[in-house]
Amino acid sequence: MYIAKTSIAILSISLLTALPVSAQTESSSASTALRVATGKKGKGYSKLFANIHAVCGAQVALTEVETEGGLQNLTTLAANQADLGFAQLDTLQDMKSSDEAIGALQAVLPLNMNLLHIVGRSDGYSYKTERKLGGLMGGDTVHVPVAKFSDLKGLPVAVVGSARALGRVLDRRNAMNLQFVDVETDEQALTKLKAGEVAGVFSTSGWPSGPVQKLKRDSGLRLVQFDMAVQPPYQLIKKNYENLDAFNHAFLAAPNLLVTRPFTATGANGRALATLQHCIQKNLLNLQEGQYEPAWREVRSTSDSFGWPRFVGSKR
Repeated sequence: MYIAKTSIAILSISLLTALPVSAQTESSSASTALRVATGKKGKGYSKLFANIHAVCGAQVALTEVETEGGLQNLTTLAANQADLGFAQLDTLQDMKSSDEAIGALQAVLPLNMNLLHIVGRSDGYSYKTERKLGGLMGGDTVHVPVAKFSDLKGLPVAVVGSARALGRVLDRRNAMNLQFVDVETDEQALTKLKAGEVAGVFSTSGWPSGPVQKLKRDSGLRLVQFDMAVQPPYQLIKKNYENLDAFNHAFLAAPNLLVTRPFTATGANGRALATLQHCIQKNLLNLQEGQYEPAWREVRSTSDSFGWPRFVGSKR
């Protein structure tokens, strides 16, 4: 037994020393960095992480874990594949009973509001009714103008990231009978919309949304107003997208939080997390007034976690 263990140890050392120096360095660096689950590049969570890294990266080692968005951030945290992550409050509330690890997450900081961006075709959506006379004759073509959320009732919609959960919540609450098509990216969803495969796209992001901001006036697409009753934790917020001639546009919105796994305050991760929390709080004015995302201007009080349990580090 002793010989076997010794042989394994020698083999492990040999393999380690055989690795290139750069690989060993990267592995060591990654093991000490806090892993932050964000979302797709170019969208709100990834942009906020870039701002945090720019301001606090010199004090705390941070590495980004790219995901599909807030919903997957929670399952990534639950699987210990990230240490922190961005998520909407409503998604946290809806998912906390699905996994004890999600229910145990703690709020590090409140952030901006995430908006439900609903995109439709400017010319509406067309579909054929069911075939008549035993399938021997084609059905009629029905055309539906899509300007409001309620116009989408009974129609197919592509949902991305956290909107996969939010869309189903709204469907149940408003008896919309939506037909959901789950996709991984906004680009895939918009492609299906342009092809007429779906009547709308649901995507959540802070303002402004990178994919929505890239759309042109002549794209044949439009933003769709949210026109249903709003209940907490949701709010109705007005924003503008000049590129689509959408002004004073009504969006359904929910607060964002930066959340963490429940680390011991005196442990390595707990100390690093407390340093990061303090750094963001100390630099909030710089983030709000400097050349960073406009989302930081929405942060009013860094101690407000909207009722979600907070992370409290050891006294500095």
